[in-house]
Amino acid sequence: MQTIDDVQMTTPPMTWREDQRVAWPMKKLGHAQLGAREGAMLYYLARDWASGARPMVELGSFLGGSASLTGAGLKDNPLWDGKAKLHCFDIFEAKFGNMAEFIRSRVDPDFQEGQNFQYLFDAQTAEVADAIEVHRGDLMEASWGGGEIDLLFVDIAKTPDLNRITLTRFLPALSVGTGLLVNQDFHNPDNPWIHTSLGFLSGYFELVEPRADDSILLRLVRPIPPEALREAGRFEDLPDDEAMNRVNRLMSLLRQNDADTRYVELVRARLQIKAGNAAAGRATVDAALARYGEGDPKTDFFWKRRCDSVQALA
Repeated sequence: MQTIDDVQMTTPPMTWREDQRVAWPMKKLGHAQLGAREGAMLYYLARDWASGARPMVELGSFLGGSASLTGAGLKDNPLWDGKAKLHCFDIFEAKFGNMAEFIRSRVDPDFQEGQNFQYLFDAQTAEVADAIEVHRGDLMEASWGGGEIDLLFVDIAKTPDLNRITLTRFLPALSVGTGLLVNQDFHNPDNPWIHTSLGFLSGYFELVEPRADDSILLRLVRPIPPEALREAGRFEDLPDDEAMNRVNRLMSLLRQNDADTRYVELVRARLQIKAGNAAAGRATVDAALARYGEGDPKTDFFWKRRCDSVQALA
């Protein structure tokens, strides 16, 4: 089995940390639930980090903000062979969460719940249409058979089942040594199965970018056995102490890299409440608020709101 020492890795510049201008038009248009920093990160990953010869995969494309930037980066990659594509998977129907309300408030006031929105995706990605391929359908039925991939962008892991689809059907295709995983819901405590999964798998990845808005960026450095991927997907039947151990492992990885752990601390609070220890959960949130304050509304717009939502569970 390959180890991290067997893999030759290089790290291109993290241009997105200093320059998010490429994402400003997307933010100005307002047709995406995506921050400027994570949007710029996707562009520069596709331009400077990807091989240009292997496909990339996006799970959860919504209105096309992320695809438009990733596709633009791929087209600007000097090594792009003109054949490799960004493969975009989505059901393109406003059936979940606040999708329909978001579209009504930002795009079309007459948009209906459950309506198809692929026409909005197509409009926002028109300039990069030659660099993307759309896979429309139920993500629970989706799978990948297109060989190794350079980048897996995940914005669908909203349930334990969808998280398992990501882990078992798409993550195995990530190229060892260079393959990049972006999870766009990492800095959101509402989906703790993401954190238990990544905590369990943390030894297989290198932490590249701890936080770009709500996203985390990891690079795969060791092949993951199928049994490890299946185990990583456990959540509903995972013992409370094991769930916390996995999140603590993730917390250690972040702290070793001097990274912001505030949202993972909220995940710990959720797990404490789930385990029946509401007082400990409230105390964990209070400690995080004391450490970080209520946050800068420009950089941590959701921080206080997410603290309150976790507190409400107790």
